[in-house]
Amino acid sequence: MSQSDVNVTSTSTSTMQRHVTHLDFPAFLAAIEQAKHPDYRNRPVIVSSASSTRSVVLSASPEAKREGIYNGMLLKQALRQANGAIVVEPNPELYQRATQYILKRLESFSPFVEPIRFGHIAVDLTGTTRLFGRVKDTAYRIYKDMESSCHLKPSIGIAVNKLVSGIAAHYIQSYAELFDVLAGNEQQFLEPLDVKLLPGIGGAKENVLLEELNIRSIGELSEIPVNKLAIVFGRQAYGLHQAARGVDDSPVRPPATQPEIKEEYTFDDDTNHDEVLYGVAYYLIERGCLRLRQLGKKTNRVRLFCRYSDNQVSSRVLTFAEPLQEEYAIAQKLQQVFEGLFERRTRVRYLSVAFQQLQHSAEQIRLFEPELSINAYKQRQIIQALDRIR
Repeated sequence: MSQSDVNVTSTSTSTMQRHVTHLDFPAFLAAIEQAKHPDYRNRPVIVSSASSTRSVVLSASPEAKREGIYNGMLLKQALRQANGAIVVEPNPELYQRATQYILKRLESFSPFVEPIRFGHIAVDLTGTTRLFGRVKDTAYRIYKDMESSCHLKPSIGIAVNKLVSGIAAHYIQSYAELFDVLAGNEQQFLEPLDVKLLPGIGGAKENVLLEELNIRSIGELSEIPVNKLAIVFGRQAYGLHQAARGVDDSPVRPPATQPEIKEEYTFDDDTNHDEVLYGVAYYLIERGCLRLRQLGKKTNRVRLFCRYSDNQVSSRVLTFAEPLQEEYAIAQKLQQVFEGLFERRTRVRYLSVAFQQLQHSAEQIRLFEPELSINAYKQRQIIQALDRIR
């Protein structure tokens, strides 16, 4: 196995040193399909719905990417480019089951396991050395466990916090399985990297950094004093400066403690095609609603966010008088705000849907229960049937 270290001598502290690992599963959806179907392995696999003319590539295996396929490409275009590719209908339930299975296996190494999004999981291994030995050895055991039990090969970053471990896992995707940023060397590791690798750098913020301040690397950002950053970024300046120095105190949150459910999608090739944008937005809503139902939650508030290729951003918030968990109801309001969300004709790079103000879905008994319309009743019955099939 290829293992990489950034060497530095750690200084002793009065508190226990944190050890956080980040597992990054490349092309997660396609990888799950290849893991489930052995005959798909080493073949170009595309995850996309073939039933719609506006279908887009949601995930492409490495074999498909080598043929020029990328996430967000129209399926009909992808098939012209790689007509021998295997097209698989997206199966959110399968991907959620796979995630749950992975989480259960990871919980044997630590009780603090956080699914950040599909294909990205943080594990806090702080305090596990007496039980499992060196954290680096434990991370390697995790890698081998994922490979043998799930037929998946994640890249794993190790650091003192979620921020640096996540960047490390992304950084090594192309050439190693494991990268250990030793305590005290976080800033040195980050300095030469592209500033866009920092979470939260996007939209107007990224535009200011790149165009007005001519900041390209994380190291260049870290050298600017907080008081000068505050002139441009206000209250966000301190957090931005801390991130550039590799400082992150956020805990690894198990699912039960997460304040929201978030689904997100980054286009390999920026697009402004309405059919593509609507198709991806609906897919994210569908995936999030499935997670709501599995967790026994409902939502009163849904936030849609997009980032354009010129780094401007746009967002819309959908609010509901009654908490819900059905995608058809959210999709109705999506249609109402769709044009406003994507009012600019600039291409879109990133799209996310966040389900907020979560509540337990246990229904309260009402004296006068409102009647569902025939269409809403049928939609709910269809969703329940699909959930049972999944």
